[in-house]
Amino acid sequence: MNPVGESIVTAQGIYALLEANTRGERVKVKSFVFSEEDVELDPNRTSLSGWLQKDISLYTIVDSHTVEFVCDVSPEDATHYTKTAGLLLEDGTLFMLAKPPFPFPPMLRQTFKIQLRYQNAQELLDFGYLPFYETEQELSILEVAASLGNEVLKLSEQSGNFTMAMADYYAFKEETDGRLKELERKAAQNGVSIEEIMLTMLANSALQGGQILANAEEIGLLKTHLQLKE
Repeated sequence: MNPVGESIVTAQGIYALLEANTRGERVKVKSFVFSEEDVELDPNRTSLSGWLQKDISLYTIVDSHTVEFVCDVSPEDATHYTKTAGLLLEDGTLFMLAKPPFPFPPMLRQTFKIQLRYQNAQELLDFGYLPFYETEQELSILEVAASLGNEVLKLSEQSGNFTMAMADYYAFKEETDGRLKELERKAAQNGVSIEEIMLTMLANSALQGGQILANAEEIGLLKTHLQLKE
């Protein structure tokens, strides 16, 4: 993430905090506005025109007097430069103004952080519907664990298929060997020509070769999967 630049609470924002403190209420900070305007950080500014308004991505409580809000914009959505950002309340009031250390260029990820430093800020803000940083991390960990679990299941399934294929091959080989021995026994008893025995052996070898190729393909796929995992 980019370092925090300059930021101010607007006069409207200060008024909202004072009102909340007086009435025992909480201020609901909701969204960011990203602007191409390179405006002065004037506390008397009441609005900011922007190319994107987006809900806060997450927040974290730095200490009882400091809260950090983060908004993340993907490269696909970053269509303009961002030279100034605003933090808006639920009713659209311009609560804070901030500048990044440098203008965010388009077509690159734009991650904006704004820190509010105010006496007892943690007690005056309503966090009920905002994504919390630690919760976001926990969800990410769960998502990764679920993905790894799915991969393990797939690998186990492929390993199971491989084991079954090898068992089928050895069963086929044992059956083929038995047939050949039976033919040899019958040939000795009945005087079957050696040419007939050879033809039968070739036919059985062809079937056995086909089975080996089929198993080799499955083994190759499994090895490829394991190599990718490594």
